[in-house]
Amino acid sequence: MKIIFTSLMLVMFTWVFAQKKPVVHNYSAIKVADWIIPRTDTLDYAFDNALLLKRKIGNYKSASVAYPKKLNFKNGIIEAYLSWPGKQGGFVGLAFRISDAHHYETLYFRPESSGTINAVQYMPEKKPEFNWWDYEADKYQAKATLPLHGWFHVKLIVKGSTLTVFVDKQPKPVMVYTNLDASLKTGSVGFWLGNCSIGAYKNLVVTNL
Repeated sequence: MKIIFTSLMLVMFTWVFAQKKPVVHNYSAIKVADWIIPRTDTLDYAFDNALLLKRKIGNYKSASVAYPKKLNFKNGIIEAYLSWPGKQGGFVGLAFRISDAHHYETLYFRPESSGTINAVQYMPEKKPEFNWWDYEADKYQAKATLPLHGWFHVKLIVKGSTLTVFVDKQPKPVMVYTNLDASLKTGSVGFWLGNCSIGAYKNLVVTNL
């Protein structure tokens, strides 16, 4: 009986320690040297523990991404604060499963479209110039209430092919998308800036599950 009990306890401890524990990566304090930031059209500097990206507007089919060099993410939780301090046409968001500047998934926001179906947008990018018009259907977009220029909190839960999106810590998600691109499996997580002049980002926390 004692041998059986010992064996059961051993199995239990083995199972407990074999469970994958969440790993949290906190990027509240941004060290630009540890990030990959496009130098061709983006300027960067730290302010109030935030990263401000400036972009030369020109190619409406391209975007800029900034992300930590040593982060690898597949499934988990992504949280950050975003803001659009520009004057016209804001496109700010998060990118995940980033393998390079042209291969990643993105979830971005249009503050000027607050309250409409165009406020939230999912899109994969797999080439230097993306076809954003291929993702204009309602299934790729969602309504959300966003401040025009203030900070708003974003939480993404990524699990397999499903993306769940929360805005400003509301209990109900603004979007649940169930068909993430199967070819984009793992990679870094970072900030995304579309065809607009400026975007602000801070307090990125990534939890690998």
